Amino acid sequence: MLDALRGLCAVLVVFFHMPVASHFHALPLTRHGYLFVDFFFVLSGFVIAHAYGARLGRVADLWPFLVKRMGRVWPLHAVMLAAFVGLELCRLWFNIDAATPFVRDRSVEAIFTNLALIQAFNIHDYQTWNGPAWSISVEMGAYVLFAVLMVMARRWFVPISLAIIVVGGVTVVLLAPGFMNTTHNFGFPRAAYGFFLGCLVHRVWLWRPPTFSPAVASVLQAACLIWTGVWVSYATGPWTVLAPVVFAISIWIFAEERGLVARVLAVRPMLALGHWSYSIYMVHMFIITLMLIAARKMQLMPGGRRIDLGSLWLNDLLALAVIGVIVGVSVLTYRWVEVPGRDAVNGWLARRMAMARARAGTVAAAPGG
Repeated sequence: MLDALRGLCAVLVVFFHMPVASHFHALPLTRHGYLFVDFFFVLSGFVIAHAYGARLGRVADLWPFLVKRMGRVWPLHAVMLAAFVGLELCRLWFNIDAATPFVRDRSVEAIFTNLALIQAFNIHDYQTWNGPAWSISVEMGAYVLFAVLMVMARRWFVPISLAIIVVGGVTVVLLAPGFMNTTHNFGFPRAAYGFFLGCLVHRVWLWRPPTFSPAVASVLQAACLIWTGVWVSYATGPWTVLAPVVFAISIWIFAEERGLVARVLAVRPMLALGHWSYSIYMVHMFIITLMLIAARKMQLMPGGRRIDLGSLWLNDLLALAVIGVIVGVSVLTYRWVEVPGRDAVNGWLARRMAMARARAGTVAAAPGG
């Protein structure tokens, strides 16, 4: 069910970036859709704490954990970066549009920071290449911090997490010009705030799970969806910094998978959307970029910023069609990039660990060992 919510949030982020003058663009929920990235951060902290909280106890556990996390996010990130670089080469060789190739956010040096997943640590003055990948960069930083704390300071994990949450939130309030709409510059404090809040929500969930009756759970979940939608739609300025708290409450409520809303979210199409959510998030900006290039050539951007077919209803159909294309391409990247990439990295890691265990066994069995 939480996967289904992640899929819905990914689609809402796509609508936020959609450069079409449609009815969807006019919705407050769409205009503030950038806040749904914070849902990803909070949910990631909850899921990682659930999956690895009891498995990280030694320094030797750090490497396998980080390799697995890289195997989960890096293959598709690298493929989409290659797609953007390929598009830039088309600009250079075939002059497909008026944009100057390999400058500013598409610079050659930014290729290397993106490959290393450090592009969003205030190295550049703007988002680079596949813009949404900024969140993957800072989330990897949160993974590293989480793993180190679990190994080195497990007893102090809760108070340290609280300190990280406070420092992250205060940093965003005081220093980020756009408050929670911050990416390449104060993206890490934003991500750490949400991620470690998710970790603490998992602790609360273990201690006090929301064991409501199905009827009460249904009412709470429906109210939670409505309240979250209203909050995201109308929160502005420093109030946006409370978005992770709103999402944390939602995750605690929805983690108990019972009730009518839970059953709706658990249908196969919704679960599939959750499985494809990372691909949707990583693929959509490339498809939007191609659409913008075509729209400019066809002179469909009279204001210079958004595609306009002359009718809001036609624009609505175009926006939905683009969503359909993005989801369709994401199904393919999930099947042919995400899953094989993850499995390849996990297989390589399993072989390396088996070899290490075999060598350790050989040494132990040797005379005097």
